[in-house]
Amino acid sequence: MEILKYSNFNMRFMVETSQKTMDNEVKPKRPWGWVVLVVVVAVVGFTGGYLAHAPSAKTSSTVNLEFYESVAASEAKYINNTLIPQFEAEYPGIHVNFVNVGTGDVSKDILALEKSGKVGSIVAGQDNLEIGQLIYSSSGNVLMNLSTMAPALMPPNLVPAAQNLVLYEKHVFGGVYFFPFRGNVPLVFYNKTILAKAGISAPPANDTQFLKDAETLHNKSLPGIMIQGGSTYGVRTGSSTATELYQLMVQYGGNPLYINDSGDLHAMQFLKNLSSYFVPAYKTGYWGSYHGLAVGNYSILDYQWPYIYNILTSTPYDMTNSTLGFYPGPAGPVNGNHLLGGDVLFIPKGATNIPSDEAFISFLLGEQAQKETLLNLSWVAINAGAYQNLPAKYSAIDSALGAAIDQGVFLRNPTPWITEWQTILDQYVFNPLIVNGGSYSSIASDLANAHTQMYKYILANYGSANATLYQNPNSYGPISV
Repeated sequence: MEILKYSNFNMRFMVETSQKTMDNEVKPKRPWGWVVLVVVVAVVGFTGGYLAHAPSAKTSSTVNLEFYESVAASEAKYINNTLIPQFEAEYPGIHVNFVNVGTGDVSKDILALEKSGKVGSIVAGQDNLEIGQLIYSSSGNVLMNLSTMAPALMPPNLVPAAQNLVLYEKHVFGGVYFFPFRGNVPLVFYNKTILAKAGISAPPANDTQFLKDAETLHNKSLPGIMIQGGSTYGVRTGSSTATELYQLMVQYGGNPLYINDSGDLHAMQFLKNLSSYFVPAYKTGYWGSYHGLAVGNYSILDYQWPYIYNILTSTPYDMTNSTLGFYPGPAGPVNGNHLLGGDVLFIPKGATNIPSDEAFISFLLGEQAQKETLLNLSWVAINAGAYQNLPAKYSAIDSALGAAIDQGVFLRNPTPWITEWQTILDQYVFNPLIVNGGSYSSIASDLANAHTQMYKYILANYGSANATLYQNPNSYGPISV
């Protein structure tokens, strides 16, 4: 199986911008662009309404459709209690059962269903990082080719970056196999009250200042730093820690998938120094960590997904913009680029009741659903119409997300061995160095060992050609957009 090389891809990230004021004036919101990895779909030749292929709302029998996703509990609640009832009211002949699985389990479940031959009526949302596992699986590509459906299903007003990336998906995969659904870009959140007590008037602009501020907090016996150091759900494997390390390595000029270049080394040296100021809870920190910021258990939450904004500014936390700070975060010595994450939608091969699947996808990508998830979940919308006539309340988080995009963005390479990479990075680098308190002098050897382990895995599972390609530090690098 040939693994495609993306390291030379450099596509311009086009973003239309419009800035809202902080008063009650309602203005269009910044469509900061689609944030997914090698994804996005069909905008070429759109000819009008995108529900053309959807079934009629009046159907004679009920279709049971399963929607697979992996989201936070608060997001799952909103999907179940708001989005799905809205869809079912519009399409009373379709019943949607939401299956919220654990991180990384969408691929496992879909592959199991595909192997069983009993796929049924299914729409699935998948982290863009892991979509390669379904395209390059041992069973071959298990995603349905949606190219003929795309003009009817996709909104005609995708954000500009999505329109550019459509061509990339078609070029790399030879067709449209998944649609953009929701975007994500991490921010740094901080407790303004605690920083003020330390005499810190503004959050650190770069990593040098970050270390100084962390030391100041420590010397004044104030709460320290929280990171996503617990992988997923506090287990020492998973994507949370690896995702945060990926962005850090890129900001130091590294290629995280290679693991062992000079940028990766300098990034881990910085992290080792910063770890002196981590709060103990970092060992279980993951993408669901935010409670401690509101109650004063830590002062800075070093990168978290923006969905927590709506949680922290609601009951029971009731933080305001005078107590809750958020910004793109400190820049590394090479750049301040941000990882663009998000989920894509697809239909597995062998799925039944395709018109019902199409109707649900069209609903999720429609202006109303995209606007509601933007406002209530801080999901970055890919439908540009969602940004029209938004309440001024959301201008603050919008400004921070827009600033993060403006600093520079990149996508993670969709290698089919990404899960093993995450495990190796955690097992051979983060765990011995940070969790177990390894020495600063061992960082280089830890990275070299991790690189060797990754090479052996690729050689054993994907052949010598791909293992040789991996040995080139310029291969499989982050994709600049």
